[in-house]
Amino acid sequence: SHMILELLKAKKKVGVTAVGHETIRNVLRAVCRHAEEQGLADFQCLHKGKPKDENPESLHAIDDNDRVAELLRSGDYSLLGGTSWLWANARFRDSVDVLFIDEAGQMSLADVLAVSAGAKSLVLLGDPQQLEQPQQASHPPGAAASALEHLLGGTKTIASDRGLFLHQTRRLHPDICKFTAEAFYENRLTSVPALERQAVLALPGSPAAELGSSGLVYVPVEHDANQSRSSEEVAAIESLVGALTASGVRYRSATGEETPLTRSDLMIVAPYNAQVTALAERLPNVRIGTVDKFQGQQAPVVIVSLTTSTPEDAPRGMEFLYSANRLNVATSRAKALCILVGSPRLFEPDCRTPREMRLANAFCRYRELAREV
Repeated sequence: SHMILELLKAKKKVGVTAVGHETIRNVLRAVCRHAEEQGLADFQCLHKGKPKDENPESLHAIDDNDRVAELLRSGDYSLLGGTSWLWANARFRDSVDVLFIDEAGQMSLADVLAVSAGAKSLVLLGDPQQLEQPQQASHPPGAAASALEHLLGGTKTIASDRGLFLHQTRRLHPDICKFTAEAFYENRLTSVPALERQAVLALPGSPAAELGSSGLVYVPVEHDANQSRSSEEVAAIESLVGALTASGVRYRSATGEETPLTRSDLMIVAPYNAQVTALAERLPNVRIGTVDKFQGQQAPVVIVSLTTSTPEDAPRGMEFLYSANRLNVATSRAKALCILVGSPRLFEPDCRTPREMRLANAFCRYRELAREV
């Protein structure tokens, strides 16, 4: 949003696109907020879509391509947001100087090529080490990659001659960041100062104190023949939630502010909808879902339920359960404490190919770094 605002100050026309309208709105709202903070009078931007009550006054929405094209050409607006359907339209060819593509790791290479006709230059933003683009079609070799995957050419982070790697996280405690950086970002990621203050504070000797104040925790739960649902893990997580939200347990933020730790400060992630449903039945008022729901969100404490008893029991195989992208999203939602709950046998896979070894590597590294409780 800061880059967009600087371009607008330089009298450039700017576009914003992404896979979904809500992502586009979030970018435009952030630009509006920064414009207001900087006291820019008469700032306004346009979104090709339906109006939303939560939009600021400076964000206007019109759901008509012809009208939007007319307003952009006339100079009434210098910032426009729309999906790939808008930017691939011939009426918007070369209509802006710079087009920002947010969550470019989710946008297909074909879509990026289509929207590129709308601008003189592109800025791709995103993290290809998180959730991949949804696959709903067959593609020729190489064309199934997202735009960022294509640009990275198989590496985990972008080379300095191809783009900028934002090397600091404003969320992760350094103890969590150490694992995230090593497993997913070639040790290039660090935490900004003050994040080491983020902690769960509990009375000495209490169940919550056994978990520690920050970093990685592993809670082993023995079970057999579970595939997409584990009542044993549900019971273990229910106990963890009770301990974490007991009287006297507090969360300390990066600024040093201390508040009671409540259920709203927790996030529970599971790989399968059946386990999500089972957890939700026992734990009301807690955010519970799959990683697909939580990308972009955060919480002081994240609990991850692995659910499946053994690698062989996994309904969608190792490719899904051991996905590095999904593990990255799940564990990197946590600001202070990440708790992995699962069967010990998941950390003893019978890997028969180099691919399976790579899949298991991040899981096993988590356990090596984590405190077992």
